[in-house]
Amino acid sequence: MKHIGLKITAFIFAIALWLYVMSLSTFQLTLDVPVRLVKLPEMLAIASKPPQTINISVEGPAFDLMRMRNRIKNGDTTVASIVLDLQDAELGSSRKHIFAKNFIATGFPNIKFIEPDNQLLFVDLELDTRIERNIPIHSNVTFNTQAGYIMTDEPKLSPNFVTVSGARNAITRIFEIPTDSVSFDTLKSSQKYSIPLNFDMIPAYVQPSDSSIVIDVDIQKVASKEFTKIPVQLIGRYDKAAYKLVPDTLTVKITGGEHILDSISTKDLNLFIEFNRFAIEDVDSLTPTIKMVLDPKINRDMSIKAVEVIPDKVALVKKEIKPAKDVVKTNEDYGEEEDEEDDEE
Repeated sequence: MKHIGLKITAFIFAIALWLYVMSLSTFQLTLDVPVRLVKLPEMLAIASKPPQTINISVEGPAFDLMRMRNRIKNGDTTVASIVLDLQDAELGSSRKHIFAKNFIATGFPNIKFIEPDNQLLFVDLELDTRIERNIPIHSNVTFNTQAGYIMTDEPKLSPNFVTVSGARNAITRIFEIPTDSVSFDTLKSSQKYSIPLNFDMIPAYVQPSDSSIVIDVDIQKVASKEFTKIPVQLIGRYDKAAYKLVPDTLTVKITGGEHILDSISTKDLNLFIEFNRFAIEDVDSLTPTIKMVLDPKINRDMSIKAVEVIPDKVALVKKEIKPAKDVVKTNEDYGEEEDEEDDEE
């Protein structure tokens, strides 16, 4: 324990001396940094898939290099980058060489780019004319209702397309843009959902106008409603004085979305039977055809679950035709007629 203070002082001095030497020394490091393309003319677009990052060598003080490397490892893409100015770019293929002037490291002025001795770093680009197109959206979203509820219409996408901008060759190969695959279960009320779009299959440097869409889903409780005294019409060619339907009015029971049922009235329902069907099917009673005149906005296939007529069949009955009564004339009637004739003579 003798001279412990002196030993500690010497140790601290050695560390300080080492740190001082390190700060004066220049070291080299290899890093992957982002490639940024700037000042591209408005009428041109990237048609190829240039590298997102490039491996370069840099040199500088040890502590600066260690700080830069740690920030890059932690996902900071703003620390350093290779910036390529495309303001003079032309249509077609081109090769952009990378020099020290392309290296940007904001906040690290002492770190420099090292140009390779025996090779050139470069990025190959393909430039094409820029166009815009509206691409339809394909929904990969599944909606399932809770028991006792129904979805009364197809989910409505807003918007149902995405405007994309990019190279002509890339844009013309895009036919639809899908949403993320999402599922919603046990729904029992109408809602709007914001769904992200999936751009995994979209070529590089194609710019979409939106990253998500809104899907509107109409959910209604299932209900039943009866419409009474709906007349049944017998249509076709037949002797109207000879035939009739029994019964001639029915009850129609409709099951579907409760708000859809509220919009239906008796005047929207028509029941009819074709007269020839009785002979063709060789029966004396038939179920009438039901015609519902609904608002064009209503999706009948989804919003109406069942339609039932009560009773379910109508009979064709031949009317009883009463014979005309014969008029029997008496002799007096004839005599009176003869007398009238004689008087006229």
